[in-house]
Amino acid sequence: MSSRKRKPNWTEQECLLLAQLLQERKEAIRGKCGIEVSIQDKRQAWKQVAQSINNVFPQIHRTVYDCNKKWENLLAKSKVEIKRQKRQAGTGLSVDQLTTVTQVVVSVMGISDMLHHNTEDSPSSGLLEIKKNR
Repeated sequence: MSSRKRKPNWTEQECLLLAQLLQERKEAIRGKCGIEVSIQDKRQAWKQVAQSINNVFPQIHRTVYDCNKKWENLLAKSKVEIKRQKRQAGTGLSVDQLTTVTQVVVSVMGISDMLHHNTEDSPSSGLLEIKKNR
């Protein structure tokens, strides 16, 4: 058996902080690499996010990888939640019907058009686009 222990699950407060920190740094993190944004800028932004989370929640050490992975998971869960709510509502859906974390993810990603348009893509298809932009 492995001696490595699992880290505790992310709390809702940690998820909200992660989304808010990404909102503040979304140009660096989501921007295309080029003249305005370099890979070093992206790495630095992710390091700042991880440091900020560790400063606010010092009892658990979150790495850059942990933060990045959690963000990808939040994106996927948010897309699934939006689709589920749309199916239940029948037509368009209000942001107020979504969880707080999903609302912040929607504001960070600018995917509010998912609330009004019928999309057939899978929850992970947006992640492919995000990975291409890195």
